Amino acid sequence: MSDSPMTREFIAPLALLLILLAGSSAAAAQDDMVWREVEPNNVVFMELQEGRVIIELNPVFAPKTVAQFQRLVLSRFYDGLPFYRVIDGFVAQGGDGSDLGELSNVPLIDAEFEIDWHDELPFFSVQEPDLFAPETGFVDGFPAGRDPEAGKVWLTHCPGTVAMARNDDRDSSRTDFYIVIGQAPRYLDRNLTVFGRVVEGMDVVQRIRRGPAAANGVIESDLERSRIRSMRLGSEMPEAERLHVYVMDTSSKPFDRLVDDRRVRKHRFFVNKPPRVIDVCQVPLGARVTK
Repeated sequence: MSDSPMTREFIAPLALLLILLAGSSAAAAQDDMVWREVEPNNVVFMELQEGRVIIELNPVFAPKTVAQFQRLVLSRFYDGLPFYRVIDGFVAQGGDGSDLGELSNVPLIDAEFEIDWHDELPFFSVQEPDLFAPETGFVDGFPAGRDPEAGKVWLTHCPGTVAMARNDDRDSSRTDFYIVIGQAPRYLDRNLTVFGRVVEGMDVVQRIRRGPAAANGVIESDLERSRIRSMRLGSEMPEAERLHVYVMDTSSKPFDRLVDDRRVRKHRFFVNKPPRVIDVCQVPLGARVTK
């Protein structure tokens, strides 16, 4: 395509808009950012037809779910299975179809919707009150909600959240999981078990094939579904080949500055300054992967 004057005029505003939408995402790469290495046993490398996705598991909030998921990954349960229900702007759900009522010999998991709050949890406060919680923030990089009076804390449904699917019974999760791919469905908070988050590869997740809206995203034809080629825990890799995954330390001072910059829009682009509120799902979180 030729670089016409119209094209050049469009590129500059677009670049500025992307920077503004990302807020301080550029600050995520600043030299003083503090990074936390994820334990290899809590890293899942998921290879799809569309590319690689890296998931961080959270055994603090969902120990039973994470333990079962790790066992399934180690047994190669998910290899070759599809994403069979994919609703554009909502979630991509994959597994063996147990959520659709198909038989599975994998045991059910007790619901793990929330945990008791205690002072040892490094809660970084972002906003209070929030539309769906008295307070929102981060616990070790995971977006979370908190109710100080009830003494409860839970993980929230932000884009990239990984959670277990279930039927009407609260304890009916088994194998099927979903990834939030669109507008954060926060009304699902404390109603499904969140046990992980995508730390790299959301661009890959967004390429998963969608299902028809009229069928609630269910893709009937097996040939039209995106498939999981493989899932591996980081701890399965030989030490010499192991990829080390680092995520932002959300308890650090540099992250505090990143959030503050996101809350207070100082760029001269903003003729009318937005209110100083912040959605926990709109805080840019970075990751680094190295050998």
